[in-house]
Amino acid sequence: MNDNRRNGTYALVPDRIWDGVAGETRSGLAVVVMDGLIDAVLPVSGVPAGMETAALPGCTLLPGLMDAHVHYSSAMGPAFLAAGVTTIRDVGNDLSWILGERERHAKDLSAGPAILCCGHLLDGPRVYWPQLGRAHGTPGEIADSVRRHAEAGVDQIKLYAGVEPPLMKAAIDAAHALGKFVVAHLQATTAEDAVRLGLDEFEHLAGCGVAWRAASEVEDDLMIDQLLERDVVIDPTLVVWDRLGRVLDRPFHHDARRAWVHPRHLDIWQRYLSRFGPAEHRWRYQGAMVHLKRFLRRAHERGVTVALGTDTPFPHLVPGMSVHDELAMYTDAGISTVDALRSATSINARVLGIEGRTGSIKAGLRADLVAVRGNPLERIEDIENVQCTVREGRRFEPSALMRDHRTAFDREPDGAVTRDLLDYVDGKHVNRPAS
Repeated sequence: MNDNRRNGTYALVPDRIWDGVAGETRSGLAVVVMDGLIDAVLPVSGVPAGMETAALPGCTLLPGLMDAHVHYSSAMGPAFLAAGVTTIRDVGNDLSWILGERERHAKDLSAGPAILCCGHLLDGPRVYWPQLGRAHGTPGEIADSVRRHAEAGVDQIKLYAGVEPPLMKAAIDAAHALGKFVVAHLQATTAEDAVRLGLDEFEHLAGCGVAWRAASEVEDDLMIDQLLERDVVIDPTLVVWDRLGRVLDRPFHHDARRAWVHPRHLDIWQRYLSRFGPAEHRWRYQGAMVHLKRFLRRAHERGVTVALGTDTPFPHLVPGMSVHDELAMYTDAGISTVDALRSATSINARVLGIEGRTGSIKAGLRADLVAVRGNPLERIEDIENVQCTVREGRRFEPSALMRDHRTAFDREPDGAVTRDLLDYVDGKHVNRPAS
């Protein structure tokens, strides 16, 4: 059952706790939650007599997971919570709508995870996603857009594929002058140029040519040296490239987690245009996966900051659960389970600028937590076994979330991403989305 109290005091007593930072779990500890915050982490024997206690036998308690690359729609919220995801970063949406959703989620914890947002995708002269994005033809125009978004209250700024170097410089300079972190999906500007221009983070490894082909460590390191010199973050979203390359694979259609996906989004996945395109289009992504994983591992080994996101709701990316898939891909790339989990928790919190509020299990931070059966530091797939999610002290169980979630399927999902994807599968977009 879901606990509707934000201000209760209770203790969670799992078999193990992983704090989001340490290299191992600890046993024999309890987490005391008070008024939506972590009040204390103490020995079980120190829990005050008479305090409400929730035992979690066989479970590991972790910080709530984060998805740093989402295009949110109204149909997704409970699925994220059911997967243990307590915070998301929306990196492209209608500005006023996503600000409204951010506020709604702040007031109603059952609506879904906490939202950080970027507003519209700020694109070049030709906009790829008409609902999600906005076109800009001159440096002055894009700088003005950055300022309007900052004044509206966005958390970060997102630049899109058509932004060429002069526009990128203007946007980054304007954003940095206002203290805003800048994220980009690169194409018209290369990763090398974007780094020199001061970009803070780039998504999908797009624009990073060396990551997409067979390359030596020496070649990798030339790019990685630049990332380290400027402290640039990468958010690889391996899972979206994998799914686009394997969009026809039948096992995805038998994934029980699809029960969390709105029927309208399932329809979009079924009709996604790459299903009917030439095989070579899918092969490109299939062939690139080994190179993307190679570059990710090398970048991680060298100390590049690696965030974790998914690009939900593109095909076969179940909200929340696709974070579990991305974690598995990180470990398949050769990253340790604990480092993969750090990317989804404490590192994501730092990248999103909220490390002082959440991302680890420490007294004074928000009680954003997930309890999973098993130990994902030993078996990353155990992260899927969510028993309970805690958002700002309020407890949710997946079964109860599902009962509430199904009622939302009677309504069309709201959000610009749904409208853009529908137009895309209906063949209404003139410009093919960048990749």
